[in-house]
Amino acid sequence: MLRLTLALSLALASSALGQAPAPATTTPVLAANGAFFALTVPDAEASARWYMQTFGLAVTKRVPRTDASRVQVVILEGGGLIVELLQHDDAVPLASVVPGARTSITAVQGIAKVGVVVTDFDGTVAALRARGVTFAYGPFPRRGREAANVILRDNAGTLIQLFER
Repeated sequence: MLRLTLALSLALASSALGQAPAPATTTPVLAANGAFFALTVPDAEASARWYMQTFGLAVTKRVPRTDASRVQVVILEGGGLIVELLQHDDAVPLASVVPGARTSITAVQGIAKVGVVVTDFDGTVAALRARGVTFAYGPFPRRGREAANVILRDNAGTLIQLFER
């Protein structure tokens, strides 16, 4: 089982980002020991809404697209998780350049999914279900040394695996 849990740097706290965090519209669904991932997405605002509605994250920073950068950035935080969304004008969906990439996470090399270790797995799964989230795989119970886990897809198709602590 692929475990991709990335360390969270406290240096990326809201105050270091240069602006106060936006109030969360909902309570964070998960509590992680600290995780970060960045994704390129086709629509940063649509993806930001998905992460706010699904995980209860709040936008802590927006960097608007400029003619020079041609990249819009939205950073969200909550429950120990930081997600950076990047929308680049020239980016294309992986499936458009690699046939079959959308149907198999092993069709291309590189990141296949991202993961977060949560402190209350059962509570997180229940809260996601209450929000109407459909799981792509699982939930799978603990088996021996293998942690309970569940995999969902975000609005842009990225697989996110949640593990019990």
